[in-house]
This record gives sequence, C-alpha cells and structure tokens, in this order.
Amino acid sequence: MTERPGGGLGLAPLARLPLVALLAWWTLRLGTSATSGCFLDYVNLPFHEAGHLFLTPFGSTLQYLGGALGQLAAPIILAGYFLTRERRPFAAACCAWWLGENFINISVYMADARELRLPLVGGGDHDWNELFYRFGLLGEGSVAAAAAITHAAGVILMLAGLAWTSFFALPAALRDSVRDTLTRRLPALRFLLE
Repeated sequence: MTERPGGGLGLAPLARLPLVALLAWWTLRLGTSATSGCFLDYVNLPFHEAGHLFLTPFGSTLQYLGGALGQLAAPIILAGYFLTRERRPFAAACCAWWLGENFINISVYMADARELRLPLVGGGDHDWNELFYRFGLLGEGSVAAAAAITHAAGVILMLAGLAWTSFFALPAALRDSVRDTLTRRLPALRFLLE
C-alpha cells in the first residue's frame, strides 16, 4: 500500500515537524503534571457530554461512565477511519496521541472525585464521585490510585502517539530504513507505517 502524495494530513515530512514539536511539548507538560489541561479539553467536552446522552438508556452507571467512554471513543473511531478508509496513518497517529491526552483529562477528573472543585457543565453530578462511591472506591487511596493509573496510561499512549507521529516527520530515506527494520521484525507494523 502506498500513502497518498504527501501522506498523512497531506503534509510533507518537514511540514509535520511543528505539529510533532507541539505534541512533544504538550506530552511533557501533561505527562509531568506541569499543567492539568490543554486546548483539546474544549474539543473533548462535547464528546464527553454526548457519551452521557448516548448511554442514558442503559442505566445510570453507564450514563455516568458514558462521559469518559464518549471522549475516548472519538479519537479511537477517527484513528480507525484514518487507517482503514483514508489510509492516512499520520492522522491516525495524531489521534493516538489525542487518545492519551483524553486519559490525562479523565485522570484529572478522577482525582477531583473527593474535593469536587472542578466546574461541571450545568452544575450536575460529578461522574467519578458517583462512580467511585457506587463501587466503594471513594477512599483517598483508591481515588489516588485510579487517577494515577489512568494518568500513566495517558502518558504511555501520548508517548506512543508521539513516536508514531515522529516517524512520519523523518526524511523519506530514513523513514524507509526505519520502517524496513521495524517491519522485518514485526510485519504487522507495516499497516501502521505505510
């Protein structure tokens, strides 16, 4: 399979460097907790709220969980679309990074389950306060552990997405060499790298 001319988002490898640098900066800021949010949180919010709406018919537990599931579903669905329908793996790699950023966002919301300081849309119930309470996990240690695990998952996904996007910012000859080396060991990666 060959990628569209210019590949990914229609950008030449050199033109992708500023975006990769921005993702690296946000990975560092969010991964080290230097900040607890970024501009994508405003994009995530409608998907979060839509998740609540879509899962309302399936009971209150899924309705509360629907916010997190909605915001995770958006980058997963888009990454799948870019990989299978459009054959734009650079765009899919950006979505993989976005998925990790969503995990960071969710971890911040989880960590607030006891203090309830975050402003909520419409001033409604705090999803994670309600969920942790229902499952007997509202203790300080449980909340901290769940938030830390979710944060760590976010960092891992952002780093994987950053590595994947960085691959497409390499000069063509180096990118071909890296791809050939990786796919010789793991042939299934070819789908993600071409």
